[in-house]
Amino acid sequence: MPSNPKHPLIAKTRILLGACADAMNGVAAYYAGHDCDVTVGVAGGTDGGTDGTLITVTGWHIYMRVDGKHLVLEVGAKSEAGVVQVKSAVIAVLQSVIPEADLDCRWHGAGQSNGKLPNFRELSVIGVTDLSPHMRRLRLAGTDLAAYGSDGIHVRLLIPPRGVSAPKWPTLAANGMPIWPEGEDAVAPRVYTIRRIDVDAGWIDIDFVMHGDNGPGSTFARHAIVGDRVGMTGPLGGELPNADWFLFTGDETALPAIGRYLEELPEHACGHAVIEVGSRDDIIALATKSRVAIKWVCRDDGAASDLDPIRDAISRIEIPHRTARVYCWAGVEQAIYKPIHQMWRKETGLDRDQCLAMTFWRKTA
Repeated sequence: MPSNPKHPLIAKTRILLGACADAMNGVAAYYAGHDCDVTVGVAGGTDGGTDGTLITVTGWHIYMRVDGKHLVLEVGAKSEAGVVQVKSAVIAVLQSVIPEADLDCRWHGAGQSNGKLPNFRELSVIGVTDLSPHMRRLRLAGTDLAAYGSDGIHVRLLIPPRGVSAPKWPTLAANGMPIWPEGEDAVAPRVYTIRRIDVDAGWIDIDFVMHGDNGPGSTFARHAIVGDRVGMTGPLGGELPNADWFLFTGDETALPAIGRYLEELPEHACGHAVIEVGSRDDIIALATKSRVAIKWVCRDDGAASDLDPIRDAISRIEIPHRTARVYCWAGVEQAIYKPIHQMWRKETGLDRDQCLAMTFWRKTA
């Protein structure tokens, strides 16, 4: 099988390992568990290798094969930044599979970052707006934001320690892994949604869930003043597929993404958006040209159910997957990610391209 022609930018490396087959199988199992297409025992790669493993998902691919004591890796994506991101991701997975291994390697081909994180930008706060008691919008200004105007709506913000006026930002090692500042200089990476962007004017809007000083994102937003700085890399995935009927669901953490999706839907689109918030005071006006019905589920209503509020609400919605092009999307707490994913894939019978459920946060208490 040749390299994916949809991913014209390629990078390759070879890693000396003691258990190449185990490493390759571990990486394959990880991505299979995250609902990626994994094909074992294929010929592929630009070097004509045989008996490899091909991992594909929308926007990128990984090809692996064993060559003696070396694990041969090839990654492909549609952009230079995408190649850098995939390189870092696969090395991180390898580190989790074989933590004792020395993964020192050099990549050749696309995605040469010169030590910088992909599409890294430093931004500064230029505006603060409270949307509800528990949602705050920061307007962040930066230069050369064109890469963030397409190819994904999510970004990774690098949040510096509070009170640091000249943050130190991470760099990339030769093997594709980030080198993070430590100690008092440590930054916290968190994924957020670009709620709005004006490339020409040079700003983006990011909405933060406010829960006091519990977490770096909330702390940064709570104390933000004009001039505060934050780093950004990306963009990450998030574009909607072609469909006629949509189901969006999530809590406050997913509200920015759902709001942006609703704004981007065409007039003919229909379906449902089910959004869980703490109380009616947390409901925010959402604009859409579509015919998607928006339902707010308030936790303080205290409706009795064996299910959590989101699962209870969406379990009552009939998905017309046999008569329409449908797409279901969820951004939820870790504990209910798998039940929603299983409900859509196994109980409803949706294909991988028809649904996406993601963990947006993890309950710690």
